[in-house]
Amino acid sequence: AAAFQPTHRGFAIMLTTIAAIVVLLVLSAFFSGSETALTATSRPLMHQLEKKGNRRARMVNRLIEHKDNLIGAILLGNNLVNILASALATSALIELFDEAGIAYATFLMTALVVLFAEILPKTYALQNAERTALAIAPVIRPAVAFFSPVTRATQAVVRGALWLFGVRLQA
Repeated sequence: AAAFQPTHRGFAIMLTTIAAIVVLLVLSAFFSGSETALTATSRPLMHQLEKKGNRRARMVNRLIEHKDNLIGAILLGNNLVNILASALATSALIELFDEAGIAYATFLMTALVVLFAEILPKTYALQNAERTALAIAPVIRPAVAFFSPVTRATQAVVRGALWLFGVRLQA
């Protein structure tokens, strides 16, 4: 294959791809931090805040009440953005380095995702669970609603697969 010859158009495409990967990693960090914050938040504190009229605490409580939908939507969103970011990185690095770009993309995206889209946001959310849960609830609620058809279908497949192995889940 011919070596990558940067053109004005090629350079613009590469910058756009890098920007898209950065946005996708930010979204991944959002999903990861949201999962940790919403599962680690103090339920008694959220109930107390809701009783005092805090609308965001009410949103947090409704999200936590439907934990299967919440976790399913977060995992779906997180995997979607991580896989898309990795596919874009692989495409770009193959363009630059031929087949070696696959290995480079694998190592680069693994490092970026683990550090900046998993460990960093989860560490922050764990240390600031209530503040983070209250901040993200208005954004994560529509995401849960958006992904709910796929989440429900996925849950049915999982329950069916577990049923085949004799595992019965509570409703």
